[in-house]
Amino acid sequence: MNPSTSVSVVDPRHDPEWDELMSDPRASVFGAPPWISAIVDTYGFDVKAAVLRDAAGRSRAGLAYAEIHDFRGDRLVSLPFCDYLDPLIDGIDDWNELVAPLLARALPLQLRVLRSDAPLDDARFERTSELAWHGTDLARDEDEILASLRAGVRQHLRSAQRRGVSVRFGTEFEDVRTFYDLHRRTRKRKYRLLAQPLAFFENLWKSFAPREAIAVGLATHDDEVIAASLYLMWRGVIYYKFGASNPERLSLRPNEMLAWESMRLGRERGCRRYDWGVSDLDQPGLVGYKRKFATEERRVTVLRHTPSGYADPNGADAARTLGELTRLLTADDVPDAVSEQAGDLLYRFFT
Repeated sequence: MNPSTSVSVVDPRHDPEWDELMSDPRASVFGAPPWISAIVDTYGFDVKAAVLRDAAGRSRAGLAYAEIHDFRGDRLVSLPFCDYLDPLIDGIDDWNELVAPLLARALPLQLRVLRSDAPLDDARFERTSELAWHGTDLARDEDEILASLRAGVRQHLRSAQRRGVSVRFGTEFEDVRTFYDLHRRTRKRKYRLLAQPLAFFENLWKSFAPREAIAVGLATHDDEVIAASLYLMWRGVIYYKFGASNPERLSLRPNEMLAWESMRLGRERGCRRYDWGVSDLDQPGLVGYKRKFATEERRVTVLRHTPSGYADPNGADAARTLGELTRLLTADDVPDAVSEQAGDLLYRFFT
């Protein structure tokens, strides 16, 4: 430990120095106080941040994490339900000082890292999986962005407009609820997955709406919402966080319309970058779709530290049980209301 520095533990929802750290261009919305507040208010996780302070007491580095205790075992996660959350550090020394107290807990520790090299080079962590991440440079003229889109996208945009598809953006909770109804149906019928509770989206709205940092895009045709997306805006970046669509209306190309109009919205709000979030590598269709619009593609690496001698005899069985329950509760003959209640009860255990 460097004698001129010290590590403190703070509440990242309310600590002003953590908020200042999150103003760094390397930070993301997933470390932002409003995002963390929505996670805590929905699921009750105990979220903390380890902050490295210099001799003058100024915060210079940080790492947020949640301490989780449930039937899947005791563990530390940075952070639950985040696309990624890089530790905010200036090098290997910062990283070692921040992570040392967490490793001393002798609990599994999982991170999702996009840009930080130090955790990736740490032999104490195993690379367990990767996800695709895409971004788009919005600091260009609109015509230049449109011209840079992959072949066929502009044609699809013209086709959608000719066929009467329109997009509007809303910021009221009623708009969030409209999105959620389609999101829940899409998760169940297309992917056989449970949706996060409506309470999570309500808490996102409560956290971001006062900052004018949340928007719902609704693509309509003949007064029917056929696709919808939820966006967050934070420190010059617009985040495409959730999307849903009616599979019977995809030929109308509503998703391309939403993508283009949301990029325009981001530019209007002063955003210089568009974050498309993560995609599983075994979903080539989704990865290919994002590539049509992206100017950057990277990998989010899932890292896991398992303490020497650690054993969790119930963790694997619990994960299998959750998978089987999900399969049963998203069957076609299960009422949507039951599937929604199942998501309310079970989703917190999927982290």
